[in-house]
Parts: sequence; C-alpha cells; structure tokens
Amino acid sequence: MTTLLVTAFGAFPGAPSNPSADIVAEIERHWRGRFSRMGVKLVTAVLPVVHAIGPLIDALVAREKPDAIVHLGLAGRRRNVSVETRARNLATTLKPDARGAFSAQRLHRPNACAALPSAWNVARLVARLREAGVDAAPSIDAGDYVCNAALWRSLEADAAPAVFIHVPKKSRVRPADMARALAGVLPAMTLQLARAPRRPRAIIGTR
Repeated sequence: MTTLLVTAFGAFPGAPSNPSADIVAEIERHWRGRFSRMGVKLVTAVLPVVHAIGPLIDALVAREKPDAIVHLGLAGRRRNVSVETRARNLATTLKPDARGAFSAQRLHRPNACAALPSAWNVARLVARLREAGVDAAPSIDAGDYVCNAALWRSLEADAAPAVFIHVPKKSRVRPADMARALAGVLPAMTLQLARAPRRPRAIIGTR
C-alpha cells in the first residue's frame, strides 16, 4: 500500500494554538477511511516547533518509509492557503522556537544551493484545492522559521516527494473545511506520485 506522511506543528511563540494540528486531527477523526479505501496508508504526526527539526523528520521518515510527504504549518498573516514552491537555504537566528532555543546559523547547508523546489506539482495541487473550495495560491516564500526548515530537510534528504502547505488562522480557513479538501485531493495525487518515475533533485541558484 502507498504511504502518505502528513505532518503538522504544535504551538510556538505568538501562536498558542496551531490550526495545522487541528487539521490533522480532523483528518484522523473523519477521513482516514477514505485514504484507506483508495489504497493509501495515512500516517500523521504533530511535530514540535523546534529549530532542530531535521533529525525528527529523518527519524519519522526512516520509520514510516513514506512514498510522499505533506507538511502543514501556520502562516498567521496570510489570508489564503499557500502551497510553497520551494524551501530556502535560510534560517532566522532572531526567533526562538517553542523551547526557547535559537538557530545557531543562517544557512541550513553552507555552500549549498540557495533553494530547493517542492517535489509535488504545486500548480496541480493548488488547482485541486481550489476545485475543492479552498482559497489556495502558490507561494515562493516559505519564510525562514521552522516551516521552511522542515521543507528544506525533506527536500534535501529526498527520501520521498515533499511539499509544504501554509494555512492561515482558523478565522480565515476552518480546519474542518481544510481537512475535507485535503482528504479529497491528497489520495489521488499521492498515488500518482508513487507511480511516477523519480526525477533527479533540482536546485535553484548557487551560493
């Protein structure tokens, strides 16, 4: 059976409640059966918002061996759902994580490329989400916080095609509505990814 890993994040400074975790809870509660009926094993995890997110993702991927990965996270200032087209080789050293720690370096990988492109077809994913009633748009800026770090690590490791979806506050997109849309969109796209030949990882720019 094809395995899809969907991750969310918990609370972090300035966000005592993270809607991405609520979305995953809604998928688990109401939509797991749909994934199974379509031949997709759904694995979910709510991760802590820590700068040292790479080893946590590596361990999760090593254990579950997913065929595709979708990361969900909060972008509180955005008005719509943003599907990230790339992860930047950039990390903030100014924002503490949920444990009060700061990133020690500005680059995820010194002397590496400036960015890595999302491994899903972002245009197609955005179109499917819009068809499902979600106000979604592509984004070229995943930020410089833990969300970007999570996507960077998944793309750098290249164990499975990965993408990141930023969601706005609950008042703009209800977690139940987002969960329903993802349950309608992700199974078929996951199967397509699993059946498609893997392409060599691309890079964007150099340093």
